[in-house]
Amino acid sequence: MRKELCILWLLVVVGFSLNAFAQQEAASLLFREDFKPGPDGQVQLTGEAVTNPNLELMVYGPGSKPGVGRESGLLLGNEGDPTNPGNSVSIVYTGVAQDTWGVMLKHKTNYLDLRGTGRLRWRVRQRSLHQIRPLIKLSDGTLLVGDYQEPLSTYLRETEFFLIDVPRWRPLNPETMFEAGNVRGEPLWKTDVDLSKVDEIGFTTLTSGAGHGTSGNLIVDYIEVYGSAVAR
Repeated sequence: MRKELCILWLLVVVGFSLNAFAQQEAASLLFREDFKPGPDGQVQLTGEAVTNPNLELMVYGPGSKPGVGRESGLLLGNEGDPTNPGNSVSIVYTGVAQDTWGVMLKHKTNYLDLRGTGRLRWRVRQRSLHQIRPLIKLSDGTLLVGDYQEPLSTYLRETEFFLIDVPRWRPLNPETMFEAGNVRGEPLWKTDVDLSKVDEIGFTTLTSGAGHGTSGNLIVDYIEVYGSAVAR
């Protein structure tokens, strides 16, 4: 009897291991967003900028609100790409955002399972202290910013990271895009976030824009998300 119980336990452990391995292997490209080329110069970033018909653009925080012309808010523009001479890229630009902001993408029919080998790949350029951080919104509405930053760069650079490697997450207030207040009995930072049902995913710098050139800004060329789809 004891031997049979040991064998049964071993089968259960192996089953869980195989299931976890299968989940990791299942990570595939869920979507890519390149953002539509804008006209010459820059225009306000709106939902019309999204090229993928399965996605919705979601923006948060007072800095996402458009102002007058091209001097405030989140912008969509075109820019020459020095790493590919003669080519230009369509970009999300944050240099004139006058307050904190968040840009997120929501799949219309699926939640995102980003456990295991779930990951983000993006091509970005960040200047001054305006470093990009990942944002996720869970199916229960919780908005979290990851304790993860890309290095500053003179040119657009492509990087990739696994969501599971983000060491901790901080809840944000979606209205202000500042850290949410402490909840009694709960830690400020979340280290055991369930990534099995992510509703939206995107990015922020947790800052307003500081101007053009090298003053302080972020541009995003594209974003890719890898994981598994979970029907809504």
